[in-house]
Amino acid sequence: MLSYRLSVAMMAVGLLLAGTLYADRISYIQGSGAKAEMKMDEDITITGWSASKVDYKTADGKAASVKYNDILSLDRHYGSMSAQLSEAMDLIAADPGDAIAALAEIAANGNALDREEAAFLRANILDSESYADKALLGQAVKAYQDYVKSYKAGYFAREVYRGLSNGQLRSNDVSGARATLKGMVRADSALEREGNQLLGELEAGEAKWSDAIAAFKAAQSSASSEKDKNHEYLAKAWEGWCTLKNGNAAAAKTLLESVTDDDGFDDPNSTVDEAALGVAYPALGDCYFEGDNFQKAYDAYVKGAYFAWWSAGTREGYCLGQAYLCAKKNESTGDKWKKRMTKLRTALALGFPRVLAEVDKQ
Repeated sequence: MLSYRLSVAMMAVGLLLAGTLYADRISYIQGSGAKAEMKMDEDITITGWSASKVDYKTADGKAASVKYNDILSLDRHYGSMSAQLSEAMDLIAADPGDAIAALAEIAANGNALDREEAAFLRANILDSESYADKALLGQAVKAYQDYVKSYKAGYFAREVYRGLSNGQLRSNDVSGARATLKGMVRADSALEREGNQLLGELEAGEAKWSDAIAAFKAAQSSASSEKDKNHEYLAKAWEGWCTLKNGNAAAAKTLLESVTDDDGFDDPNSTVDEAALGVAYPALGDCYFEGDNFQKAYDAYVKGAYFAWWSAGTREGYCLGQAYLCAKKNESTGDKWKKRMTKLRTALALGFPRVLAEVDKQ
């Protein structure tokens, strides 16, 4: 998606240089694959929005809509957004407290679009501020819950369900987070895939492998219906890892290899494919490692480390540590493995000393 983001950024600069236009704007992707191109509609008026789409009228009064998943950017600042909301947003960085108070007033009394956006922004600010002041966490959770009550399938619902469940987990309310994500799944078909993906990740974190697998299967089904291979494979990679943890290495290996062996799985317009491989390769390495196939395990762990680094994942150190163990186990078979072990030891000592200390005990 980098090329599209760059285009959007350049377009935004051009608009600023051109001066203020008193209308809404929306940019989006039209078409798919090689035929995908970026479009921008200006001089429009947003008439409604939800988790599934944005509706608007063009300058000549024609009705139009764009699917949520195709939207790149949406700007109401010089159009349908009220001056009160714009001013409240300007306060966020300088005075979060005053911004929260102003947003609460707009959420209660603004126009329909402003009310929803203000409710979301207020919850989001409280959430951000709660990391410095944990006393605000309860207020953030309550603000997210208020949004869900009024806009369960709203335009900002994805961020809200995610923020609410994270806040509940930070409050040690696992059952509340689980209920939130199940509610996300039920709220609208447009939210099913992401809701099930998040639910699966929560259950995996709680070591409830069967429940996690069921959620990931549901996420795959939704992604398949949406013809979204990236997210289908992301859910399948997680399912494979959970299947391994649930004691079925053979089935896990089949699932994971269906992701890693697909030579066509490369999307230059997304980073989700790298994220999926960042989950699949470490899990596949574990499958091979458990089967004492240290050559294949080593290859999978090295690839896992790369994709974890590329997608800003958390398992780079783990993969390098496991690759080091594979090299150590094969050390007696030749100098190649001794050199690999030396290089990996150096990399671990520099970047992941705790991991090195742990693997040295094995």
